[in-house]
Amino acid sequence: MDWQKIIEQAIALFFPLIVIFVFIYYMLKAFFDQFEKQRKQEMAQRTSKTLLPLKFQAYERITLFLERIKPESMVIRVAQPGMTTFELQRALTESVREEYEHNLSQQIYVSSQAWAMVVGARQSMMQLITSTAAKYGSDDLYVEYATELLNEFASAGNDPVTLALTYIQKEAKELM
Repeated sequence: MDWQKIIEQAIALFFPLIVIFVFIYYMLKAFFDQFEKQRKQEMAQRTSKTLLPLKFQAYERITLFLERIKPESMVIRVAQPGMTTFELQRALTESVREEYEHNLSQQIYVSSQAWAMVVGARQSMMQLITSTAAKYGSDDLYVEYATELLNEFASAGNDPVTLALTYIQKEAKELM
């Protein structure tokens, strides 16, 4: 037998097999790609159903945190009769710190810009508490300090707490 005939027969035999193999490969690939796409969509839907309530809860908790660190809220909640300026300053600082630490985990559910605004609001409040207290003696009664703190916050205009609240509310509405 001559080599040319052997090669012709091999090509005649294997060419259809190769064509069939390529056809089956692409059919199976398309099937599995579609299956994987559908599986990812189902997973995304399940995740969305679970994640969306957690995101809204995070926005609620951050909103509550921001409302609770406003001076008018903190002074009413923290001040005790007979406190000194130093004691109130320490109590306010501790209140902001505890509230922040309690809500730290919420950052995974909000955008990095929203969380940066929350951190900025916290830092701004800590600075306001400290700088206002520096104007008074540590043994003075807290009333004048608390009044000055409220006035400083009110006169700040676009304070970081209000800006963060507005941003958080806007971001939460985008999810609806």
